[in-house]
Amino acid sequence: MRLPSRKRVLGMSGGLIFALTLSAVAAADELTPQEKKLIPLAKAEGAVITMSSLFQDKTSRALEEGFRKRYGLGPDFKYTNIRKGTGPTVSTARQEIKAGRITFDAIMVAGAGFFHGAAKQGAFEKLDSGQWKHHEKNAKKANALFEYPWFVVGSAYTFQPVWNAACPGMENVNITSYADVLDPKLQGKTIASDVTKSTSYSTTTLALEQAGFDLHAMWKKLKAQDPLVAFRTEPKMQMVINCERPLDMWNLVGRAFQAIEKEPSLAKKLRWGSYKEGQVLLNRQLAVMKGAPHPNAGKLFVEFLLSKEGVDIMTEREASAVISYREGYQPPESVKKYMIDLSEVKVLGVKDEVEAYKQFKGMRTEWRKVFQ
Repeated sequence: MRLPSRKRVLGMSGGLIFALTLSAVAAADELTPQEKKLIPLAKAEGAVITMSSLFQDKTSRALEEGFRKRYGLGPDFKYTNIRKGTGPTVSTARQEIKAGRITFDAIMVAGAGFFHGAAKQGAFEKLDSGQWKHHEKNAKKANALFEYPWFVVGSAYTFQPVWNAACPGMENVNITSYADVLDPKLQGKTIASDVTKSTSYSTTTLALEQAGFDLHAMWKKLKAQDPLVAFRTEPKMQMVINCERPLDMWNLVGRAFQAIEKEPSLAKKLRWGSYKEGQVLLNRQLAVMKGAPHPNAGKLFVEFLLSKEGVDIMTEREASAVISYREGYQPPESVKKYMIDLSEVKVLGVKDEVEAYKQFKGMRTEWRKVFQ
């Protein structure tokens, strides 16, 4: 089996990336011949199971409703999402491939090395996609890793600083640089992300190092600030909201959006920014597992996530946690203010998504020396 050539993520300018989403008028979101062919097969299977580090319960329910409606699958068709962190998602998939027992249909996670290796092993179903053509051009421009027909890019995301301006001492805080995080007035107020527990944090760290940023010097200064080391974005956001630690240097603005949805008064308190040193764009690859319990439903769900309708649902529920490569895509007005304007920031990526994983061990060892 001959795989397509690997695409590598390189450093990119903000203007180039912004141009990706504006380069063409979005195609009409009609059902493709591929979707029409898959509908009766998916309906007969009766369910689809995904594994993703992204979808919250509200997102999953909205995707289930939209999926049923778009394809006329009926009220009895069931969608289940298994949600884990990036690392645990990849680890579970690897274990199931090794055991030869697959319990889910489609996977979407930031895991270039996993996807490249699994494709070489023949672990994915071959896709015949009518929707991917609307994403491929921009994914190529961004040098995002995909190996169609085995796996594509479902979306991208980036970590940004998020803080609570209503907490004591936070009234005049404005984070536009990593140097701002090290301001003495933020002593004991900051959350530092645990890079040893997250592929996404590790990739972000590596991309910054490759861009020439002296992370080791920053780590030492940050450690002197007495930060709280934490991992998951939701608990970290809650600490920001509760003023336990009012600044998280790496979170998803989509989490702020979700918090404000639940408690509108937070709109006057929560703030977010970007780093002039660069925002690292992280790609979520997307594939269907060979040996999946509902392979046709899995393939149809991939088409749904790549359709404008699917992207709209993800964006409306996850806001800036979803950056789409779909040509001409504009997010719904309800979430535009939460979306990062990539024309105004320097956008970075690791030089090789696949090879990056080999550098994690050494980088994490150095991080532990400072923080543990």
